[in-house]
Amino acid sequence: MTNRNRWICLAALTTCLVLMLGLGAMLPQPERSYTGVSRPFTTRELAFAVRGKIAAVMVEPGDRVETGQELMRLDDSVQQATLELAKAQLQDDTRLELAQIALEFKSEELRLVEDSLKNGGANEQDVRTARFELARAKVELRAAESEMLQRGLTEKREQARLDEMRIVCPIDGDVVRVDRREGETVDEQTSVITVVQVEPLRIDVSVPVPVSRRLQIGQAANVSWLDIETQEPAVGKVIFISRAGEASVREVLVRIEVPNADGLPSGMHARVSFQGE
Repeated sequence: MTNRNRWICLAALTTCLVLMLGLGAMLPQPERSYTGVSRPFTTRELAFAVRGKIAAVMVEPGDRVETGQELMRLDDSVQQATLELAKAQLQDDTRLELAQIALEFKSEELRLVEDSLKNGGANEQDVRTARFELARAKVELRAAESEMLQRGLTEKREQARLDEMRIVCPIDGDVVRVDRREGETVDEQTSVITVVQVEPLRIDVSVPVPVSRRLQIGQAANVSWLDIETQEPAVGKVIFISRAGEASVREVLVRIEVPNADGLPSGMHARVSFQGE
């Protein structure tokens, strides 16, 4: 092949390459997508703060629960009695009333002694004694008030201890596990009930670093569920972009939050694409 023919072939190949690149740019580019698995918005493993014997279990796995709903209770008969005693002691203000009466009496007594001193019916020793009795009455009143304050704190403490013997749901969600039953003894901080909240769901996907740098918090994301058929993708949003990448794959974690009005379970596979990407 002559040099002239080589140049002709090279020019033809270059022209074809340019045409192919131009045609590729004109064609719609496939949407980039990433796969991940949905997980609950939050998971709570609930435990008692004190050791005791379980008296009642109010829920079963699969139950829908609300914030503030009682889920499990320990045997609290002894603590109930202790609390009632604390309340009775708080209501008994006899010592406080006596101290108030004594203070009023000693104040009036001092006034009478001082008047009597002016008229010559009492001496300085009588006045000093009356003033001492008044001062002691004031101290006894403060002691009685302090005792009532301590009784009030004791009542609050015993109420708090009683509250620790109940597990109250901290979120709206679903019970997925009940690990203990009536009659069993449990130690403090031992998980006995697990509750999850699946509205909304969260999905973690790994994306290339260059893509992650173009994403923004709040950016919309299309979510297509791979395990079920849906009429159209759900629309979620980016809530977290990790700054700690994986050097081996040059990817970072991106977290998407997606509404779950249909009550889909967690653990479903999803394909995620970012709007505007």
